[in-house]
This record gives sequence, structure tokens and C-alpha cells, in this order.
Amino acid sequence: MLLSQGRMWRAMTRKDEAGIVLSVTKEALSDEFYELKDLKIEVPLGKWNLLVKYVHSDRKLLGGVLLDLASHKDLVAVAVGNERILSDLQRVIWDGTAVLVEEEFLSLMPRESDSI
Repeated sequence: MLLSQGRMWRAMTRKDEAGIVLSVTKEALSDEFYELKDLKIEVPLGKWNLLVKYVHSDRKLLGGVLLDLASHKDLVAVAVGNERILSDLQRVIWDGTAVLVEEEFLSLMPRESDSI
């Protein structure tokens, strides 16, 4: 199921619905970044929260999380290093998270320290 699609990225549930696949939309890549066509990041649902936690923090933290999950680790630095590609990835992650919550794949729970 397609969760979110940006200009360069798309987020889809895996066939077994145990995770999310972030992949680059090959048609949108310029010749300069065509090497990213093979970049695929498979995120288990249990790790999605960690990805969301760092999506708008320091790009090194986000890059570290993505490195652990990416199929082609050498391409993560290219994706995170380019502002336009990174901002599209951030938007796809946020939009995908909203759909995951709406479809009840994920739930929002307050931390214990935030409870009244």
C-alpha cells in the first residue's frame, strides 16, 4: 500500500505489512543523482518511531538511523547531504506517519513522564 509519495521519495508498506519501504522515485532523478535509483530503506514498524524521532534533528543522526536500514549504505550520505532530497524524504516520512496512524498500523501514546 502506498503511504506517501513526494517528488523524489515514496513510502510503501511491505507485502507482509511488517515494515515500511522508503525508495527513490527513479523518474524524478536528474542525471546528477541517478546513482540513487538503487537506494531502498526497509524500516521495520518497530523502528519507525526512531526514524520519526530524528527526521528533523541533526542530519547526522538521521543518516545514522538510515545507514542501519539501507540496502546501499554508500548512497545514504548522498541522499542526506542534498537539501532538496532530504527535505522531500522528511515530508514523505511525516506524511507516511500520518497515514500509518490513520490506518492503525501505529498508535500515539504519551510517554509516562508526560502523563497527568
